[in-house]
Amino acid sequence: MANRFQQFLLGTLSALALNAAAQDDGNVEINPIIVVEPTPEVREVYEAKIDSEFLEVGFFTGILSIEDFGSSQVTGLKASFHATEDFFLQVNYGMAEAGENAQESANDIRFFLDRDFQYYDLLVGYNLFPGETFINQGLTLNSAFYLVAGAGNTDFAADNHFTITLGSGYRIILKDWLTFNLDMRDHSFESEINGVAKRTHNLEFSAGLTAFF
Repeated sequence: MANRFQQFLLGTLSALALNAAAQDDGNVEINPIIVVEPTPEVREVYEAKIDSEFLEVGFFTGILSIEDFGSSQVTGLKASFHATEDFFLQVNYGMAEAGENAQESANDIRFFLDRDFQYYDLLVGYNLFPGETFINQGLTLNSAFYLVAGAGNTDFAADNHFTITLGSGYRIILKDWLTFNLDMRDHSFESEINGVAKRTHNLEFSAGLTAFF
């Protein structure tokens, strides 16, 4: 019995010795390597879009070149109904005061005529080039170049004139409800103010703000 116990003890000690030698010879515990991937930087971009409202109302001011009567300041109101993303209807009312014409300046006289220039028109507009305007890396504004055409009435020199209006404009959406507009218009009508019948072209350049409701 004692011999068997001695053999078992010697075998156990031999196994422990071999295991320790094997660990000393090359079994080295390796710590796992943790790879940290960089978090991609997310850049927030603000992009103003038009609200779901279709009615746009605002004001404008600029310069109106009245043929034969020089240039004057023009102010007015406008309202647009956006039927689709491409087409809209626009109503405009503007007023200005004409200056002296060439005959008055040359002869140092002043004709007794009503110099108030007032007009209203109904135009059909088409958004020709909708796009985006990049202000900086974090601010992008929707914009559009558009064309307008229509007809209306001009009250000038105590007479009413049927008027054809053609033009173009550029719209920048500042906020979801606010837009900035640059417009060019040609108000064309038949006139006999100087005693000669002719078609006049009265060019208007204006800027304005409109809000959606």
